[in-house]
Amino acid sequence: MTDHEVRPALRRDLAQLDLVHEATRPGMVMVIGDPPVGHIRVDLLDGHAHLDSIVVGADIGGGNTRALVEAVCERLSAKGYGQLTASPYAGAEAASYADLGFTAVPADEPLPGPLLGVADQPGRVLVRRVLRAHRTGAELDAWLATLDAPRDIGTLKTLIRRPAIGQREVLEVGQLDLVEGLVGDSWATRHNRHAPDGAPDPEMQLNLMHHGLVQFLAQDPEREVLAGDQMYVDLDLSHDNLPAWSELHIGGPDGAVIVVTETPHNGCGKFIARFGKDAMAFVNSPEGKPRRLRGLCAKVVRPGPVRPGDEVVVVRPPVPAPE
Repeated sequence: MTDHEVRPALRRDLAQLDLVHEATRPGMVMVIGDPPVGHIRVDLLDGHAHLDSIVVGADIGGGNTRALVEAVCERLSAKGYGQLTASPYAGAEAASYADLGFTAVPADEPLPGPLLGVADQPGRVLVRRVLRAHRTGAELDAWLATLDAPRDIGTLKTLIRRPAIGQREVLEVGQLDLVEGLVGDSWATRHNRHAPDGAPDPEMQLNLMHHGLVQFLAQDPEREVLAGDQMYVDLDLSHDNLPAWSELHIGGPDGAVIVVTETPHNGCGKFIARFGKDAMAFVNSPEGKPRRLRGLCAKVVRPGPVRPGDEVVVVRPPVPAPE
């Protein structure tokens, strides 16, 4: 327990704590007391919340430290973050984080890029506190039994542009372009670790995912954009229904056309951080992979405007004649 109030840091607080430089970094600082007797700093790294530091004066019983952690977790949860990570030193410091609700991140769990450097710091361990309960494997299996997506004519439900790393814009209308993909999206400027020169892969201009699964995983409309795909559709994305090079005609006979490529779209560390390890296992399972539950990759073959609500008409490639 503490008698001090926890609140977002004001500029005068940052000046008093010699933290004015923190105002230019993406993240948040909260303080306890007025004048502050302690503060907590959280970095926001490409959509991931990481506890950078907690500094508290005399804190008998740890009440001020706990109050700061609880306040920042509540604020992050309200903003849609699913977890808060930290990297205390192994031993006594890590044990104190365990008392605050943090648990160790398994060593074999894939990590999102922003956390790779954090996890490699000598003498430290990566821990996290879950802010929002993720869907369980049993819940995901039950959802799969209800999946009944249209096969031939679907609907574009949501269109999302990513102007920069960690940013999302939900669009009422977007323009598909042969070179840029979704105009204004950062696909063309993102580093591609699979290419020697880092150039973007033209086979991965667009990512599509089933809207119903995104809704189920996110549990909140505000969190749906976190999946990171540009298009959420109500359509059967399975390999059986959409073999590679199937065309998706969006917005009528004169609208845009995209083509499904052979490049797989797999879950990654970001997907785990946002939706949980069970979700990652689910989309990459023997049931999930053939259905492309994580989604698919596509590229633009005819430019044009697209809007949520547009029909998505499937045109499959010709079946080769038997020899």
